[in-house]
Amino acid sequence: MFNKNKFPVLLFIIASCVSVIVLFFIYLIFTLNWSYFKFSQLEISENIKQDNDYYFINENYNEDPYTTKKPRLKDMLAGPIINSIDPSMGNSEASVYIVEFSDYECSYCAKQEQVLKKVLQKYEDRVRLIWKDYPKTDKNSASYNAAVAARCAKEQDKFWPYHDFLFNKNKELGKDAFLRVADLLELDMDLFNSCLDNPKVKRYIDDNIKEADALGITGVPFIYVNKQEIMGEISEDELIRIIEIELNR
Repeated sequence: MFNKNKFPVLLFIIASCVSVIVLFFIYLIFTLNWSYFKFSQLEISENIKQDNDYYFINENYNEDPYTTKKPRLKDMLAGPIINSIDPSMGNSEASVYIVEFSDYECSYCAKQEQVLKKVLQKYEDRVRLIWKDYPKTDKNSASYNAAVAARCAKEQDKFWPYHDFLFNKNKELGKDAFLRVADLLELDMDLFNSCLDNPKVKRYIDDNIKEADALGITGVPFIYVNKQEIMGEISEDELIRIIEIELNR
């Protein structure tokens, strides 16, 4: 037995070691690529991938790591994306989130804003409000450009007062009105004007539109209280009732 040629045994050992190493690297590459794939294919910009962001994932969605098909956002989401990019007010640690999809040209949305203001005053630090833009998709429309202007005001930490002005003037939205409001709020007009054409800011709005479409939202106002969906206007009393239920969960 010991007189036999040892070369085949040595070759077998080397081949086995090489195979183990190759398989390890394949596994490592596959794992890293799949982790990236899950986020990169959402058709939403890198802005939603902040450390504090999360998704309401559809419990019936099964990820298949072997598929080559791009996963569709509408198959994955069971609720809104909570992130640090969209404008918000209230306690970031609050257990109740109100996510509002809205449009500055919408008169019903303007009425809903008054209800939301009263509710936020009542609950103070126990509720957080998050704004999502859902304007007309026509990028030349006053609806879309009002959303851009408000996001530009956010760049100078004046989103909410600018937002309030737009709803108060929602019958006369246009470039002149956008500039006039910016001037009233004492924004840096050079920064504001350059921001109006910033593709990054427009991408935030486009992301909100994609998200709304993926969630099946067809009209505004549309509100989530955590995962509870509310389409159309809701009264102050009814909204308070839903918030109380969520606070007591």
